[in-house]
Amino acid sequence: MLRGSALSLACLALVAAIPGEAAERPKVIVVKSAALGPYAQVVAGFSAEARATVEEVTLQDGAEAVEKAFKQVAQAKPALVLAIGPAAAVGARRQFSDVPVVFVMVPYFQKYELDGQNVTGIALTSDLSLELAALKASQPQVKRVGVVADLRYSKKYLDDAATVAQGAGLSLAPIDLDSPQKVDRVLSGAKGKVDALVIISDKTVGNAAVVDRLLAFAQAEKLPAVGLVPSQVGRGALLALSPAPLAIGQQAGRLANRILVEKVDPGALAVANPEGVELHVDLSQAERLGAKGNFAADVLRFAAQRGLAVKAVQ
Repeated sequence: MLRGSALSLACLALVAAIPGEAAERPKVIVVKSAALGPYAQVVAGFSAEARATVEEVTLQDGAEAVEKAFKQVAQAKPALVLAIGPAAAVGARRQFSDVPVVFVMVPYFQKYELDGQNVTGIALTSDLSLELAALKASQPQVKRVGVVADLRYSKKYLDDAATVAQGAGLSLAPIDLDSPQKVDRVLSGAKGKVDALVIISDKTVGNAAVVDRLLAFAQAEKLPAVGLVPSQVGRGALLALSPAPLAIGQQAGRLANRILVEKVDPGALAVANPEGVELHVDLSQAERLGAKGNFAADVLRFAAQRGLAVKAVQ
C-alpha cells in the first residue's frame, strides 16, 4: 500500500509540475438539453479541442429541475458554459451575465434571443451559398428560388443571399411572411412563381407548423426544397446541409479557446457559421420530382468538390 501511495503522490507531483496540465486548466461545464447521441458527439469534439477541464450536466424535464441544475452549475463557478440545445442555451443566458456562454445545436436560434455581452455561439445555417450551390448542381433547371421569410428580421440576410444566388446563376425570390397564420395565403400567392424552395430560420418562419406547411407546399407543387435540418429530408425536402455534431463540437472548442486562452470578449464574437457540413439527400424524392440526368452522380460530384460527407435516404 505504501509503495502504491508513494507512486500516486509522485505522479500527482509530476502532473502539477507540468505547465498547462488539466489541474491548471479552466473549468468548462457542458450543459446538455437532453441525453441525445448527437449531443454526446458535440461533447466529444469539444473535449478534444478545448484547453480546459470539461464537466457535463444533462437537464431533466420540468422547470424546477432545470432551475435547480443551473443553480448547481453556478455554484461550481465555471470559467465558461457550453450550452447544447435550446433549453440549455436559454437557461444559460438567463442564469449567467458574467460567465461566458457558448451555445450550439440550437435550430432557429434567432427566436430565442440569445444575445448578451457574455454570449456567442455557432449557428446551424450559413449564408445560403452552399445550399444554393447544391441546388444548382443537383437541379440545373432551377432558375427562381423562393425563400419564405419575415422581412422585418431577415431582409439584410436575403439581400446578401441574393448576391450569392446571382453568382450561381439563380435569382432569389423573397416571399414575405409576417405572421405564421398567413402562411397559406402567402404560399398560394407564390404558386407558379418559383422553381424551388429554400427553408431558412427567422423569428416567424422558425415555427414547426410553418415549416410543415412549406414542406407540404413543395410536395404539392413538385418543387425541389432545401431543408434546414436533416430531419426534413424524407418529409418533403430534397436536400439539407447540416453540420456534423462532432465537427460542431470541435469548432466550439476552438471558440472556447479564443475566449479562455486568448481572452477575447465573447460579446465581440459574432455567432459563427458552421464548419464540417454534411449533405443529406432523399433519393426517393428526387425520383418523384423527375430529376434530370444522373442525380446521384451529380450530388456525389458536388460533395466531393466541396469536401462534404453525403448521407442518403431512400
